[in-house]
Amino acid sequence: MNRLLFYVLKITAFCCRMLSNKLYMRLIQKAHETQGVVFTGKPSYIDYTAHLDASGKLTLRGGVVISTKVVILSHDWSFLVRLDAIGASVDESKYDSIAFKAVEIGEHSFIGAGAIVLPGTRIGKYCIIGAGAVVKGTIEDYAIVVGNPAHKIGNTHDPKYKLLG
Repeated sequence: MNRLLFYVLKITAFCCRMLSNKLYMRLIQKAHETQGVVFTGKPSYIDYTAHLDASGKLTLRGGVVISTKVVILSHDWSFLVRLDAIGASVDESKYDSIAFKAVEIGEHSFIGAGAIVLPGTRIGKYCIIGAGAVVKGTIEDYAIVVGNPAHKIGNTHDPKYKLLG
């Protein structure tokens, strides 16, 4: 039932986008809340094409911007392939603790189009994640990161980066 509600809210949000950005954001936030995403403030924008996986816990702080086709994952079952490849095994009762890792996006951070945020990642406040970046680990506050794998190229509070040209 929650999944159905998610899609109804998401479609309604998409249809309301042209009428009111405020209504769009309320609906898109509510849709993601039905799937377990934790919001600790109002996001600035979440694109309707973003995939937010809250299965391992996903927390979005206030003012975040999540661009088009962003994927945020909080689970990873690939360890099973590795275990099989080396002929090892793990007690199935430990699967969840291995597969699910919380993700947190700090306040006023921007996640660029097509970026992928991997399980266990913590992005600090006022960060910029470049389009197409693949992010894993801890990104310090004010960092600008780009690439695959993502690497830091600057700071958002550095005066040498000019705003608006």
